[in-house]
Amino acid sequence: MVTKREFPRAKLAASILCAFLAAVAIAPTRAKAQPQTTQAVSLWPGASTTIVLRENPSTGFRWRLDMTRSTNLSIIRVIDRGYRAGQNGLIGAPGLHRWEIKARAPGAASAAFIYARSWEQRPPAETHFVQVNVSRR
Repeated sequence: MVTKREFPRAKLAASILCAFLAAVAIAPTRAKAQPQTTQAVSLWPGASTTIVLRENPSTGFRWRLDMTRSTNLSIIRVIDRGYRAGQNGLIGAPGLHRWEIKARAPGAASAAFIYARSWEQRPPAETHFVQVNVSRR
């Protein structure tokens, strides 16, 4: 039981705790270096390859093609082949997301894939670039 004499101390302690928790909740997060990987692929017109990226949608993170960071997409076609859960059967375990890249015409292109939560306004957690060189056969 809190006596009248102890009540101001308890109120002060609670106020300090609330202020601390509020400051922690609104404190800006430090910028972390986002992992970035690059993969090179050589194809000829009509050929294709599959890119496989590890994904865990149970955390809200998903891979998507970033049209703004990709270049020269007119010479390739990127097809989302979807996510497949891992074979271990554990709920929340990561699986694999597959993307097919088909070559259309000779040249060089870059497809940028970002791993992020769609509702967050933050830089992606990861970025994967696929440099595609399409040459005549």
